[in-house]
Amino acid sequence: MNKLIINATLTTVQPVSIKLPDQEGHPKMTRGLDSDGQPKKTAYIPATTVRGKLRRLAVLPLMQAAATAGKPWTLHQVYESMLGQDAASEASEEIDLVALKKRRESNHIVDLFGAGLGVKSRLSVGHFLPVVDVQPEAFAGVRKDLDSDTDLLDLMAPDEVDKFVGRNANNSKRAAADAVVKKLVSQIRKAEKAGQDVTELKIALTLAETQRDSLVAAMGDMKNSTKTLTSYEAMPAGIELKSRLIVDKATHKDMVTLLGALDLFSRSPVLGGQTARGCGEVAGVFEVSDQDGALLGLIQVGRYAPSRVSWTETGSKLMAENA
Repeated sequence: MNKLIINATLTTVQPVSIKLPDQEGHPKMTRGLDSDGQPKKTAYIPATTVRGKLRRLAVLPLMQAAATAGKPWTLHQVYESMLGQDAASEASEEIDLVALKKRRESNHIVDLFGAGLGVKSRLSVGHFLPVVDVQPEAFAGVRKDLDSDTDLLDLMAPDEVDKFVGRNANNSKRAAADAVVKKLVSQIRKAEKAGQDVTELKIALTLAETQRDSLVAAMGDMKNSTKTLTSYEAMPAGIELKSRLIVDKATHKDMVTLLGALDLFSRSPVLGGQTARGCGEVAGVFEVSDQDGALLGLIQVGRYAPSRVSWTETGSKLMAENA
C-alpha cells in the first residue's frame, strides 16, 4: 500500500473537555491573525488525545486475548505497547538495525505506533482543528449536600443528624480558613519576588494553617466537602473538526489494526475528561485514500454502535489482495 492517507472529521456530540498538565483550561492554539494583525486563538483536540486513544484500543484486545490464554503480559510489554515507553532504548545511543527489524516484525503495535527512541512511529496524527475558530466555554456545576433534601434528614437517627449539622458547620469554617491560607500564600509569593520582608506574613500563614487543620480534624472521617463546586472548560457541542492521519509503508495488517481500534472507538466514542458530567461524546468519518489520492473507503464512528465501513471497488480489491 506504500502510504495511507486518512482524512478525518470529528463532530462534538457533547462538549469535549481536555486538560493538559501545562495549560489552564481546555487547550487553545494560535491560528492566523485577525484584521488588526493580532494572533487568533482557537480551541482544538490535541493529536496526542486521539493517537493515544487509538493506541490503547489497538492494544486492549491483544492483552485480553493473552490474559484469556493464561499468558498475561509483563509490565514491560504493557509499557512498551500501550505507552510506547522503552527504557532500554533510551539508555543507549546505538541502534542495532538487525535487532530493530526483528523487533518490528515481532510486535506490530510497536512497529506501527513506535516505542522509545529506537522505533520510529509509522503513524502520524495531526491536531483536530475546528473548521471555524471557536473558543472553549466555561461550565460549572455543584454536588449538593444532604441538606438539599430535608426529607432525607427526617429518615436519619437524631444523633446522626446532629453529627451532620456539626460537620457542615465545621466545613464552612474550614472553607473560609482555607481561603485565608491561599490568600496568604499568594501574598508571600508576591512579597518575596519584590524582595520584601515576609516574616509577619509567614506567622499569619502558620496560624491560618493550624486553624484550618484543626477544623479538618473536627470534620471526622470525611475530610472533604460534600458540597463541591465544579468548574471546567470544554469545546462546545456541534463543532466540526478536521485532521489527517498518515501511515507510512502501510501494510494490510496496519489497516486491520486501525479498523479494529476505530470499531472499539465507535462503540465508546468518548474523548477527554468530565465524562460523568456529560462531556466527551463525538462522532466522525475517516476517509481512507492511497498516496495518489484515490478513495479506498469510508469508516463512520459514533453513536455507541459498531463502526460502519464501506469500501470502494479499488479499496475492496486492495484489501482482498493483501489479506
